[in-house]
Amino acid sequence: MTQLDQLVAHAQADFAAAPDAAALENAKAKYLGKTGQITELMKGLGKLALEDKKTQGALINVAKAQIETALNARRDALADAQLQARLNAEAIDVTLPGRGRSVGGIHPVMRTWKRIEEIFGSIGFDVA
Repeated sequence: MTQLDQLVAHAQADFAAAPDAAALENAKAKYLGKTGQITELMKGLGKLALEDKKTQGALINVAKAQIETALNARRDALADAQLQARLNAEAIDVTLPGRGRSVGGIHPVMRTWKRIEEIFGSIGFDVA
């Protein structure tokens, strides 16, 4: 197994072990970031001969593509899991009874009439 194959295998294992998006981004930075392992390999191409640059560059690009594919697959899996958890949390039980409709209310004139009766009743008048 070559160094690039091992690098890809380790990256895939790290991505698969990431429990959330933050850990996945940390693993991405380890391999594809500014100071990542793939970036360091790309920087090392400048020291090689022209023919070696072509072959090593192609191999590094293939490895980088494999790592990015694994990263995107894990991102999709985490997003699907998060969506599924959210859907389960927001599930509606259709077997529960619905909300009842209010039948209506007392007409404002009748409400005022009742208040007037209460006021007159409180000061001693009887309403027939």
